[in-house]
Amino acid sequence: MTSSIKARNEIPAEQTWNLDDLFQSFEDWQVALNALPSVEEVSSKLDGDFKGQLGRSPQKIFEVLQYRDGLLRKLVNLYVYASLRNSEDVSVAESAKNLGVISNLYSSLLAPFAFVDPELLQVKDLPQWKGKEPLATYEYELSELLRGKKHVLSETEERLLARLSPCLGRNSDIFSKWNNVDLRFPDVVDSEGKKHTLSHSRYGTYLENSDRTLRKNTFTTFYKTVSQWRHTLAANFYSRLLTGSTLAKVRSYDGFLQSQLFQDDIPTSLYDELISQTRSHLPLLSRSLHLRKRVLGLAKVHQFDRYVSLATSKGRRFTWNEAVDLVLRAVAPLGEEYVAIARKGLLEDRWVDYAENQGKRSGAFSSGSYDSRPYILMSWTGTLVDVYTLAHELGHSMHTYMSNQSQPYHLARYTIFVAEVASTLNESLLTEYLLKEHGDESLREEVCSYWLKGFESTVIRQVLFATFERDCAVRVDADEPLTADAFDSIYEGLNREFYGQHSEIDPEVKSEWMRIPHFYSTFYVYKYATSYCASLSLLEALQRDPEAGRGQVMTLLKTGGSRSPLDTMKAAGVDFLSGQVFKDAFSVYEQNITRAESLFLKKQEIGA
Repeated sequence: MTSSIKARNEIPAEQTWNLDDLFQSFEDWQVALNALPSVEEVSSKLDGDFKGQLGRSPQKIFEVLQYRDGLLRKLVNLYVYASLRNSEDVSVAESAKNLGVISNLYSSLLAPFAFVDPELLQVKDLPQWKGKEPLATYEYELSELLRGKKHVLSETEERLLARLSPCLGRNSDIFSKWNNVDLRFPDVVDSEGKKHTLSHSRYGTYLENSDRTLRKNTFTTFYKTVSQWRHTLAANFYSRLLTGSTLAKVRSYDGFLQSQLFQDDIPTSLYDELISQTRSHLPLLSRSLHLRKRVLGLAKVHQFDRYVSLATSKGRRFTWNEAVDLVLRAVAPLGEEYVAIARKGLLEDRWVDYAENQGKRSGAFSSGSYDSRPYILMSWTGTLVDVYTLAHELGHSMHTYMSNQSQPYHLARYTIFVAEVASTLNESLLTEYLLKEHGDESLREEVCSYWLKGFESTVIRQVLFATFERDCAVRVDADEPLTADAFDSIYEGLNREFYGQHSEIDPEVKSEWMRIPHFYSTFYVYKYATSYCASLSLLEALQRDPEAGRGQVMTLLKTGGSRSPLDTMKAAGVDFLSGQVFKDAFSVYEQNITRAESLFLKKQEIGA
């Protein structure tokens, strides 16, 4: 029997994050909350000082934007603290209540600003004013507003939607409560009959275990448990899609997908091209699965066989300090300043909450606000996967840190489209370091296997998810109701298309869509794939010319949200619209399949 999971109050402080940048406690948080103006006070100020007056001068526009940003900054600090505390243990009533309080207040206090965008769009001199002082610092934001003019509603409608936003956004919270609080799993048994505690964080670890009985039992138990809620989850997910599709129609978009890509100024053709390029390269995935089948000695590769390492040696375990050292060595090509900031954050400033505890939110993320240090949540088990997770989330945190240092508040927040580039670049740098610089041959074998799994998980698997989202959204846009059976059918069909040739499509696979939290951040997952492809381009730039490549990466990290995502990436040397980025990424995939074939099949031939 594995050891039980500790309660939060049993975790040493050094294994948790330090949230003092934000608030010392919920008591301090409450003081700041009470100091906020009331909705009536905000409305009165806006009505008296700004409403109906924005066309008088650029100064008036500047002042209302400054007032909005000042209030927003305080709200974000309050929200981030409550959210992080809630992530520590989602079963704690106080943090859950406070997160709900600030979520509702956040929307209520910003709702009175609903008149701003519609009124700005009526200012005939705005196109000329936006590039001049004092509005020059808001030029990009105002340009984006003008770009979306046809999708902005009247003041009354915008105010109504702002007030409704907490209600319309509850699907993610419903999923989170089910996933993190209500969902509990039976123990699973390995080939020797030993029982193992199954949790979200341990699910992935068990699927990487060399004991196939444990992998199979983990997989079947997990999805047998999840599928008990299939109709409830289908209703919740359909509600999320229907809400998004309805809002897209209200705002005169061509569909839910376009409405979600519009904010980043991403053409739907780019989304479709990613799917098309992936489908055209599926023979490479079949080749990789064939290699896996031969190395593992399997008749067919089941889903629970896709994550176990091809390396024959037992997976190495790392202490926290060993992992930090590896990651810092790996990111050395990004420069001394980058490494020094990262080292201090990881080892001194407690950026990371890495202990596993009861009720802790599953998965990993990087968060924080403009006024705080970056924060990373993960659950450390010591696997190579955890080392990569640390490198990934550090990339996010360093991106946030450098953006905050380089940009004013309103331009510091970068979009999700570029957010995954820095994180996946760190993963690629870790791979290169371990393959080329580390002296442990067995570890290099494990990394080679991990790279293939990483590409297939971060690009191909995410594109499967993205295709599922698109296909579901198209049906909902066409007013087709979707049930659990419909979701199962769509998802199972895509798995057969992507993985079918050398895989056994287990009946449990059709239930996987139920447990993907990113489906509640709609059309998010494709950005993992685009970002991974972009990171491979930046890695190649660093290898070709280290100084110039480092300059490209720093351009990305310091631009923040001051440009459109595609313009930001183009300035960093990655042109998505050229059509070459995806092709180049699959070329690297093919090269690494060849390397793995040479390594593992040769070992088989010589009986190693």
